[in-house]
Amino acid sequence: MPAAQFLAFPNTDLTLSRPSTRDKATGWGLTTDAVAWGVENLVPDPAWRADPVVSPLFAADPAGLPLAVVVTAEHDPLRDEGDEYAERLRGAGVRVRHRCELGMIHGFLTMELVSPAADAAGDRFFADVADFLPG
Repeated sequence: MPAAQFLAFPNTDLTLSRPSTRDKATGWGLTTDAVAWGVENLVPDPAWRADPVVSPLFAADPAGLPLAVVVTAEHDPLRDEGDEYAERLRGAGVRVRHRCELGMIHGFLTMELVSPAADAAGDRFFADVADFLPG
């Protein structure tokens, strides 16, 4: 088991059943169609997409999972599943730091050169990671 989870824009529900996959499906960079293409290629059999091995949001008891730093973006089709995953971990007693960065889109960690807001959000994420590093 790893010591920690450092998750940026995590895809924790390969069934793509959360509201943000509909509400933020287009117009924000990453599209739900692009995510669906990846899911179909990663897990071709739809019956497996709700398996906790590939969709950790569906884990029966996340209590034994390692501590987590989770960042989500307001305008990301994956936002809801990342937010919900962080809350499920917290509810199971796992140490979690979670931020949903307002005004941001999926992938903002790579946009620091063109967006001061993305740069600041990235700094917050990496500071959280540093705070949570074991040892």
